Amino acid sequence: MPLASLQLRDGVPLKHERETVLQSKVFREMKAFSEGFLERNRDVLAGYAAKWGADNPLHSWSRQWEYPYVFARVAEVVRANPRARVLDAGSGATFLPFYLKRRFEGTTVACCDTDETLTDVFASLNRNMGADVEFSAADIRALPYGDRSFDLVYCVSVLEHTDSYEDILNEFSRVSNGGGLAITFDVSLDGTRDMRLKDLDRMLKAMAIVFDKDPDLCRTVRSELSNPDIVTTHAVDPELLPWRGPPLLHRLKSSLANRRLVRWPPLLTVCCLSGGRFPTAAASREPTRGKRSATNS
Repeated sequence: MPLASLQLRDGVPLKHERETVLQSKVFREMKAFSEGFLERNRDVLAGYAAKWGADNPLHSWSRQWEYPYVFARVAEVVRANPRARVLDAGSGATFLPFYLKRRFEGTTVACCDTDETLTDVFASLNRNMGADVEFSAADIRALPYGDRSFDLVYCVSVLEHTDSYEDILNEFSRVSNGGGLAITFDVSLDGTRDMRLKDLDRMLKAMAIVFDKDPDLCRTVRSELSNPDIVTTHAVDPELLPWRGPPLLHRLKSSLANRRLVRWPPLLTVCCLSGGRFPTAAASREPTRGKRSATNS
């Protein structure tokens, strides 16, 4: 299958950039695969969907940018190494690893998640899709893989649900060959959800240290957050937001949790970053420079 190209920059997406992605060939192909995947595996995914409230992940305000972003980073690695190994860290059960496996047939795609019930789910998904996506029940703070096991580690909307940024990023660096990383996460602009701005600063500082990013990364991302043209939960179709049910009830719960009256929906944006040294076809492998997690040292 010919490889559709897509170039997406790091940082916080702008509204016009998101619209360009939604009109792209990559997104159309991804959407068609996602819909077919859900139809074929509806019974397999029923329990997972009921547990997490998950439906079609591409019908989500942030995933419509995050998944194409990850696809573009994987494509960079595969162009240099068609037999690359890729890890989806904190994967849940979505179409994305199966889509990557279908698009990049020589690539090994592995997933890990703390939800042990997904072991059987992935076995059924592999049978239904004729795929061999690997799955391990594991904590991303202590990955069950050897050093330099993967050419790229990607992690979609997980980091905002934890505060173990340093441990997690060190593990990603340890298992990645050359430090290849692609992470995406929501940012709370009004301080009512995770990740709040003080948490963002800490995560970005850890990212800069572990993955050799620009020391001004924190300042750069922070400056983007003040741009009125960035994609936020207030700038997209409300049908793409994850909260269902009466808005007043959600607002009441959020206000009680924050001990103050808050607006609804909460004001979020999404940020995507890559790290490490993405390989070129002629590049030699270099050892990672990130620190090793204490859990595996």
